[in-house]
Amino acid sequence: NVNTVGFKSSRALFQELLSQTLKTASGPAEGKGGTNPQQVGLGMRISSIDNIFTQGNLMSTERKTDLGIQGSGFFILSDGESKYYTRAGSFDFDKEGNLVNLSNGYKVQGYMADDKGELGKVLEDINIDFQQRLPASATTQASFVGNLNSEVEPTYAASTTLLTKLFDKYGNPMNLHIGDTITFSGSVGGTDLSTVTDNSYTITENSSLSDLAYALQTAIREASGGSETVMVKDDGSLQVTAGSAAITGLKMECSGKTEFNSFGNIGDIAADSQGSTEKSRSADYTTFVTTYDSLGTARIMTFLFAKDTEPGVSNTWNWQAIVPYDEANPPTGDTGSLTFNPDGSLASVSTTQITFDPDGANVGADEMKVYLNFGTINKFNGITQFASDFSATLKDQNGYPSGSLDDIAIDNAGVITGIFTNGINKTLAQVALADFPNPEGLSKVGDNFYQQTLNSGSAQIGAPGTGTRGIISPSSLEMSNVDLAKSFTEIIIAQRGFQVNARVITAADQILQELVNIKR
Repeated sequence: NVNTVGFKSSRALFQELLSQTLKTASGPAEGKGGTNPQQVGLGMRISSIDNIFTQGNLMSTERKTDLGIQGSGFFILSDGESKYYTRAGSFDFDKEGNLVNLSNGYKVQGYMADDKGELGKVLEDINIDFQQRLPASATTQASFVGNLNSEVEPTYAASTTLLTKLFDKYGNPMNLHIGDTITFSGSVGGTDLSTVTDNSYTITENSSLSDLAYALQTAIREASGGSETVMVKDDGSLQVTAGSAAITGLKMECSGKTEFNSFGNIGDIAADSQGSTEKSRSADYTTFVTTYDSLGTARIMTFLFAKDTEPGVSNTWNWQAIVPYDEANPPTGDTGSLTFNPDGSLASVSTTQITFDPDGANVGADEMKVYLNFGTINKFNGITQFASDFSATLKDQNGYPSGSLDDIAIDNAGVITGIFTNGINKTLAQVALADFPNPEGLSKVGDNFYQQTLNSGSAQIGAPGTGTRGIISPSSLEMSNVDLAKSFTEIIIAQRGFQVNARVITAADQILQELVNIKR
């Protein structure tokens, strides 16, 4: 059995059958010393046959379902009625997904995982459904890591800057959404802008600052009949040039948008003169985050960061998230701020959850609620602020699209992990091991299998690497622990012993012949 996988060698020990006492022992007495007994051994017999459970060498096989054990323990198999134990881990999956012994089809025992990938505690047949699909899971958490450059100079808005990505002069998000309506008010040459046809502008996905300027210009010209102009300046402000008619109380307002309303308060402009809005800014830094909805559709979240330059404010960054949503149901929690300590670590976070419905109520995927993790307060494990390049980005998120089982892997703990086509790994099962108080007391039942006996003690069943149980060596098999050189030596010794014993009869006969000859 030198090449038998998982085979454990054994040894035979002998003892004398009985002894004939020719003289008993005597103790020292009357000036004489003691004498030892005189005994002759008569016959021999086997005293025991011991199994030697030393570790066999592990041989790599490149088959992922071949398993070896490094250390103590046995694989557990079942024929449906009884349990068997073996060190031979030549396993494979049958057509029904059962992990079985290749020689007889006995099923390998272990622990199955639930839909969440959590292992159970009941010992059962290991069965893997290779046709299974992993359903999509919506993103509920997103973690960030990286740096925001503390030395950045404010970036002013350009004519092409989208209104939904607009910040005020201090870097506060104007928080404009698709579907929001900006209303123009004031008087142009005595004509109230509220009376003209085009006295408002509704924001679309591609609305830019220049589009807003053109809409305001159209409204003013409609009221005056003149050739007033509105243009976007290099500092992100809108410059209004009046014609022959004066403009009074000119405003742009959007309901509930404080920062924009402050930006849009132009005031009075004398005839043939100019007036401007406040400056506006675009993001100083932009990063993109891919998340997934409940149907597994990728949803891109665009995070815009602008350093807060308001007097009296330091080490603060404002952010805005641009997310897909239905116009009738704008997102909430899509703006916030991060404040940093003087050492660059995170000091506080104002908003931690964004809620948005990517398809609208009762349509398509469920509403998404994404918890944002910018790092631990007073630590450097998330977003930081140092005088170095921008690098803030998504660290990880927990959503994923649906996928099908593509492959499996088995680790040292016997955990069978499913590798899915969507890049997700999920725990499917775990191979169990059994150890015994007295492994040499196990009974051999053939096929390299053992069964529990009264003297082996009860099986101590559990996960590999726990208790006294060893670990799994995947893609390998434990070879026989038979020492070929030692076995040959023992055979030669046994052969010599047999030869000598076989000549006893001849020697005894010769002695008898000599006795007969003495009489003659």
